[in-house]
Amino acid sequence: MKPFIIYPKKLGTRIYISMLALLLASFFFIGVFTFYNFKSQNVKYHNKRLQRMEASTLASISYYLNDIKPSNLNDTVIYQLFKYKLNDFADIHSLDLILYNLSGELILSSNKDIVHTRLLPNMLDDSSLSNLNVKQTRLIEYLSHDGTDYLNSYQFVYDHQDNAFAIISIPYFQLNELYKRDLSAYFVALSPIYIFLFIVTSILAFLLSKQIAVPIEKLTSVVKKAAKSKRYMPLSWTSSDEIGQLVLHYNFMVKELEMSSEKLAQTQKESAWKEMAKQVAHEIKNPLTPMKLNVQMFERKANVSDPEFPAKMKKFTTSLIEQIDTLAHIASAFSDFARMPSSNKESLNLSEIVENTISFFDPLSSGILKLDKDCFIFADHDQIVRVLNNLLNNAIEAVSEGDTPMVRVSLEKGTHKILLQVEDNGSGIPLELQEEIFEPNFTTKTSGTGLGLAIVKKIIDDLNGHIYFETIPNNGTTFYVSLPLLKQKA
Repeated sequence: MKPFIIYPKKLGTRIYISMLALLLASFFFIGVFTFYNFKSQNVKYHNKRLQRMEASTLASISYYLNDIKPSNLNDTVIYQLFKYKLNDFADIHSLDLILYNLSGELILSSNKDIVHTRLLPNMLDDSSLSNLNVKQTRLIEYLSHDGTDYLNSYQFVYDHQDNAFAIISIPYFQLNELYKRDLSAYFVALSPIYIFLFIVTSILAFLLSKQIAVPIEKLTSVVKKAAKSKRYMPLSWTSSDEIGQLVLHYNFMVKELEMSSEKLAQTQKESAWKEMAKQVAHEIKNPLTPMKLNVQMFERKANVSDPEFPAKMKKFTTSLIEQIDTLAHIASAFSDFARMPSSNKESLNLSEIVENTISFFDPLSSGILKLDKDCFIFADHDQIVRVLNNLLNNAIEAVSEGDTPMVRVSLEKGTHKILLQVEDNGSGIPLELQEEIFEPNFTTKTSGTGLGLAIVKKIIDDLNGHIYFETIPNNGTTFYVSLPLLKQKA
């Protein structure tokens, strides 16, 4: 399972939080450094203090031995010499003193509890004896027992003839007490300074984050306004800092984009007019050619005295009128395509419109597979009828000559959409022509304008719908029209 972490979205908030995090991290590391530094300094201080106490204690013992000048110092003699004197030395120097023989065996202790509680051993281990014999001066150990940290030192004790006769151990238990007291006092003294620094730094971090974030928010606001108005808006910035450089390059880019957009729009407009002019010229040329041939033929064969002249004249004018009607139809089609965006939308029951439109076609050529009731849409009535007429006509004309057209229509109502299907049993749409099927100048008919499906697509797109098709070679094509369902008030 991924950890749930909320990251602030605003840049200013992220900068502010990051700076506070750095401040707290610095406080934390300063505290850790202070803690370990105090601990190290504390150990050094108490080590030197213990060393001074050791020197003072050993000087007292040396003075005592020089005064009595004992001989043959074995364990028994040492015990008798220091039985009471060791306690006197311990009281004078406020220390605990323990004497071992040179083999590391306990002889005498000024504080028997230290040995009984095993703070110090009854017998020195071989490692301590070996280290002491190697150094020949002083051995210091850092020990811990039941959460208490303390120091313990071992040194040889010499007689008046500088011969080592015993080992003295001096434990030092004030290590933690002074250390904790000094550290607590230090942090208490620094707490107001830390609080003051935190407050001041928080305010500065807030102001700095605002200084960085506010200009960017202003730039974002201007860019959003430009996006909504769909036009390029230059930005203004008085400073020459990094944001000023960003604004400068943005304004330069805006100017370049505006010029490129104008050039592109002009090029597209010219290209569209060229394509439209080419298509109009092509469509008008088709009926003009037979008109010209008919006029020339009639001119050559016209004979007013011919008894069949009235019939021939009638045939000639009829043919001419048909071609003129074709030209008028072409002009109307291009005119409709040009003014397609205007419409009179209203609430329509698509179920009734589909049923009525199908009834105008040959009942043998069309059929209804499924027709859900109350499929309401918000659209222009004439445009919807035009869509249905075009799809049904195309479905019938897609069937090869000599075959019986079988057109299937279904209308299904979903939760938010209505799906209209028009299926034919034609020859299908070749693969190489499928990408051009909705282009304005595309047609596979000798008499078509190439605007039918283009007009249908513009109508559907204007309704926020979607039109697509599925085709199987030599088996037929199915056109699908998806439209938003208009919810009716109860």
